Amino acid sequence: MAIGARSQSARTYLEKHFEKFPDSTPDQLIRHGLRALRDCLRNEAELSTLNCSVAVVGKDTPFTIYANDNVKPYLDSIDEEGTGALAATAAPEPAAAEGEAAEGEAAAAEEAMEA
Repeated sequence: MAIGARSQSARTYLEKHFEKFPDSTPDQLIRHGLRALRDCLRNEAELSTLNCSVAVVGKDTPFTIYANDNVKPYLDSIDEEGTGALAATAAPEPAAAEGEAAEGEAAAAEEAMEA
């Protein structure tokens, strides 16, 4: 996980919850990662589809990028904490092409520089 500056809050979150990770589904792991990132943000900033993308890779798991609207169900589920919003919806489709993901990441980088 890339977290950069202001990372202590994310490390604290991950250390507090790491024992749950071996039994977690990939969707639950993504939500843990997003919660950790959310804890690093300044008070006036929020995770959004413009400043956040998720890449997933693992043994027997193809490299997949969730960007733009594809990451929205995950962001919504951490905002609603515990309502099961993601379970009620289908998992989002990965970015159609790397170009689409790169475009979303470029926009996120520009927004982060402005903040």
